[in-house]
Order: sequence, then structure tokens, then C-alpha cells
Amino acid sequence: MVLKVQATRSRTQNRKIARQMLAERVEELEKGKESRVAVVGETKRKRKSSAVKKSKRKYRLLDEAKKESEEVQEIEEHDGKERGIGKGED
Repeated sequence: MVLKVQATRSRTQNRKIARQMLAERVEELEKGKESRVAVVGETKRKRKSSAVKKSKRKYRLLDEAKKESEEVQEIEEHDGKERGIGKGED
């Protein structure tokens, strides 16, 4: 397995980072879904999914509330027009 890293200008830091990445890859190959990297990735995926659901729920509720307020406003405007016509005729 070949791994090239150039995250920093320092050779020693790059080697240290490369060793860590190599150890993570070997662990992932050996343990599969039970490796630390896979578990952390799954946790992040679940959190993101939960956040997306929460966001969708929030905006759906806001849209529903907006539609309800628009309907109420239309009904009030309609009632106001009917009352205005009735007053003008008397």
C-alpha cells in the first residue's frame, strides 16, 4: 500500500500524518465496519441525517403556518369586502 502525504512543509510532520493514515487504513481493512474510522463515519452520517430531518421538519411547519395565516387573511379580507358592500347600500 502506498500513501503520499504533503499536508505541511515539514517532512517529519508529513511522515507522522502518513503513519496515522496508514494505521487507520490497515485497521479499516482488518476490522471493516467495526473499525474506529468506520464507527466515527457512521456516527457522523447519522448526525447529519438527523439534522437534515430536523431542518426539513422545521421548514415544513413554517410553510404550513404561513399557508394557514394566508388563508385566515383571505377569509378576513373576503368578510371585510362583504361588510363594506352592505354598508354602502344602506
